[in-house]
Amino acid sequence: MYSVLIVEDEPLARESLKYVIDWESCGFQIRAEAEDGKRALELMQRNHYSLVLTDIRMPTMNGLELIAKLREFTDVPVIILSGYEDFEYARQALKMGVHDYLLKPVEEEDLIAILERIGRSIAEKRSFQRQHHLGLSALRDQVLRKLAHGPVSRSEYEEAVRTIGGGIEEGPLRTLLAEMDSLSSPSPALTEHDAELKRYAVRNILEELCGGLGFVFELTEERYGIVLTGQPDGAEDEELFLFAGQLRDAVAVNAKETISIGVGSLAASGRELAVSFAAAEEALDGKFLVGSGAILVGRAALELSGGSGGGYPSTAKLQAGVLEAISNLQDEQQVEAAIDRLWEGFKAEQAPGSVVRKSVLELLVQLQQLVRELGASADGLFEYELGDYERVMKCKTMEELQHLASRKAKDVRARVCGMKQLQPSTLVTTVKKLVQEQYHTNISLRSIAQQVFLNPNYLGKVFKAGTDESFNDYLLKVRMEKAKELLRQSDKKVYEIAEAVGYGELDWFYKRFKSYAGMSAGEYRMK
Repeated sequence: MYSVLIVEDEPLARESLKYVIDWESCGFQIRAEAEDGKRALELMQRNHYSLVLTDIRMPTMNGLELIAKLREFTDVPVIILSGYEDFEYARQALKMGVHDYLLKPVEEEDLIAILERIGRSIAEKRSFQRQHHLGLSALRDQVLRKLAHGPVSRSEYEEAVRTIGGGIEEGPLRTLLAEMDSLSSPSPALTEHDAELKRYAVRNILEELCGGLGFVFELTEERYGIVLTGQPDGAEDEELFLFAGQLRDAVAVNAKETISIGVGSLAASGRELAVSFAAAEEALDGKFLVGSGAILVGRAALELSGGSGGGYPSTAKLQAGVLEAISNLQDEQQVEAAIDRLWEGFKAEQAPGSVVRKSVLELLVQLQQLVRELGASADGLFEYELGDYERVMKCKTMEELQHLASRKAKDVRARVCGMKQLQPSTLVTTVKKLVQEQYHTNISLRSIAQQVFLNPNYLGKVFKAGTDESFNDYLLKVRMEKAKELLRQSDKKVYEIAEAVGYGELDWFYKRFKSYAGMSAGEYRMK
């Protein structure tokens, strides 16, 4: 996670920035706050932050003064927050090396897009710095990352083969994706220096064990990609799992670090590495159920490799049939029939309990992925922190496992069907109704999304497409128009009106009202 320092003199604005998006899903974590530039400068001189998000107009030391001071000793990326009246200041800031700027009020989509760009930039820069320091081939890693993300043109691929020095032009190839568990969900106490030492140790161990078998490269700050060359086309899964286990165990013993490994699908050549790594990445999603230190295989790897990773290829297809029944919005009986067929497959192949449990865990991961892909919310469907995992492991019979899988599949189907039945126009109407009922409370796009069981990003896009305005703009309009009505038709004090329309901070209400109405609340009441 990249650490963020927020610099903003308005307490409510600082709070709203914390919740406007899911920072951690974007790879960032808010680590500190400062009420002005002077305090921010003190924090920056004592600590390391990956990103600074700062207002322009602040007491003691404004945003421009802060940026000038920061540039004396760091090139940390900076995003500035500005109102329309601050645009000239924003232009000055851009000349000082500011990465980007956002107009207030901050829109979720704009902030997410900027964070994605900055995240990629930080990762590339740090990767080059580490590789230069360690004497590694930065160019080779860059080429392998490009192949892993794909697609590439024929000329790009030929250049990649020359850069790497051969070994990937002929397959089949297999991929592994090793994730350092302590860095994928870092503790605030973990310093950047400690993280660097962990990366150094883990890469050294992986390269030592993979020497002569393929290539190790840094995919992200917490993930290493492994390309294994010369893999036989056939039943190599058992050996591959054993090798992945050896990597995991060696890292645990020698680096005192747990890693989780996702297994990719077979690739005919280096041009198909992106598909293989996508399967490995999907497999790593299984960590949410089984926890750290696991060797995982996902649905895509099973299908593309033509097997189930455990010698039960037909059940992999039956498992995919359950997901297809849900995706196609088939009725509950058809979903249950798909589960029945899967269990008949287990019985026909005399699958042991360990294989059935593993398949159920994989199915739960795939159901969670399906919910996310279709734009629905997974809230309440799955029990994290090993809850569902423990339930699966405690099942004593095939019937218990079937009942658990059937219940989860039906719950997901109901959630997806409920979402699909909400036409965009109906959904927009529902959201507007909820805002009209709850504008006086501390609502947000996230809280409304939870009430309609949808993913916040998906809901935000549907709302904007249907209204041509963002959710935040609509909420602001509702609150401000209600405030105008109360100013005209009641003798309530301004602070009472602010509270009545959802603002706990009077200064923040004053600022938003003047920006919206073009005059202060007092002036509006008097006109």
